Amino acid sequence: MIPLTKFFKVTLRPTGIIALRSLPQSKMRMALRYVPPTTLIGAVAYPLLHQKGNRRETIYEGKTFRSAAEEVLNLFTWVTVKTSVKPMLYGSLLKINTLYRGKAQSAVTSFPLGVMYGAFNPEITAVYLLNEEALSGSSYSLKDIERALWGITRLGSRESVVSVEGVESGKAKIGEASIVETSYAFPFRRVEVEGRGTLQSVVEWRSGIGEHSTAKRMAMFYPEGSVKVRGDLRTAEVEGEVLILDS
Repeated sequence: MIPLTKFFKVTLRPTGIIALRSLPQSKMRMALRYVPPTTLIGAVAYPLLHQKGNRRETIYEGKTFRSAAEEVLNLFTWVTVKTSVKPMLYGSLLKINTLYRGKAQSAVTSFPLGVMYGAFNPEITAVYLLNEEALSGSSYSLKDIERALWGITRLGSRESVVSVEGVESGKAKIGEASIVETSYAFPFRRVEVEGRGTLQSVVEWRSGIGEHSTAKRMAMFYPEGSVKVRGDLRTAEVEGEVLILDS
């Protein structure tokens, strides 16, 4: 029997800017070119927590702040994304004026971002695989998850506004393979890749996403179009498309 897992596939239309800082606490303001798994979790966590009256984005605990998204992290076994175009990285310098203790001050800061608005009809597709056991033991239902996915308004920063164009659901077939073709981002570990794409260091979201500065990192490969991948692969088939879960 083929194991099945509930999935949701979300089609997102960006406004043209993806502003995601790779190191939020650092003055080295580098931008991520592609959307990492932590941002996908955070995007759905925000409207999901709102349904229970929880409007906090951060939680102060142990003399540090952590993301409130960690409270719903266990509802998902896997998240990934594909992007229809390759964003260009761009960094502008901005002058900031502030008033501090009655004195006007000026400073210059950078604002790194990925730009997509030069391309025709850019689209981001995210897939969420659910932990149905954790969901059944939680105060949330499948309907709550679907409503939250429709409620996504941004990816990460407030400059990364998106509109949800569609939410589909179904059962993903979990399996194994030695060679697959995929257009979705996957962990770059013990695999051979044939095709073009970008390697990006992201937070290992499964070990926790509350505090990024000390979090473990992993390499994700973001394909340009689709790529052929070889290895000992654990996969999920979603509406005829293949996701690589691990290798």
